[in-house]
Amino acid sequence: MKNLVFCKYEIKNMNLIGSSLSCKRDGKLIFSDLSFKIKSGDVCFIKGPNGSGKSTLLRLLAGFIKVWTGKISLNNEDITNRNDIIYNNFFYIGHSNSLKNYLTVKQQIDFWEGISEKKYNFESDSFNLKKILNRRIYECSEGQKRRVGLSRLSIDNKKVLLLDEPTTSLDIENVSRLKNYLKDHQKKGGIAIVASHEAFISSNNQDIILTLNPPKNRERDPFI
Repeated sequence: MKNLVFCKYEIKNMNLIGSSLSCKRDGKLIFSDLSFKIKSGDVCFIKGPNGSGKSTLLRLLAGFIKVWTGKISLNNEDITNRNDIIYNNFFYIGHSNSLKNYLTVKQQIDFWEGISEKKYNFESDSFNLKKILNRRIYECSEGQKRRVGLSRLSIDNKKVLLLDEPTTSLDIENVSRLKNYLKDHQKKGGIAIVASHEAFISSNNQDIILTLNPPKNRERDPFI
């Protein structure tokens, strides 16, 4: 088996375009004829009922699921199913926090820093971790685990963030911290694509709202 080698693309000014995208899973059509245009500095909120394909769209953009029909382009380059470019510019956080329960919070952060060769900014401490650094992951509440998971955004510092229900288990204070982080990412020219409940949808008129609806005659699956 050949080792995968990812090209080290890093694109500063981005125009991300989806054209007539369709996706199937297990022979079922999840969504079809979906198009969007997102540029540097945009936050795009995906909304829709359970089973409309919000999670599937994020996983497709992250390269975990193949595009069935249609095209994804980044700065006029076709990146459909191109994991080399996706790997270096996109970062996905899903429902699972992917934490190692036996580590302390500090050890978990050290582990991720070793992989990315970048550091978490404890000075700004965007995800409010200083007070729980010596706590083992299994001792943390669900909200604290979520904050630890979200800290990877700051560590990896990718240009395109793909966030699936990122406010799950967060209290009001830490939802506000996440919003502030996204605003800062936006100011730096990054892109964020967020699937979230209505309560997290921004009232900023400049944000993009992408609404998904499940195809007719398909039973809804809340996990897609």
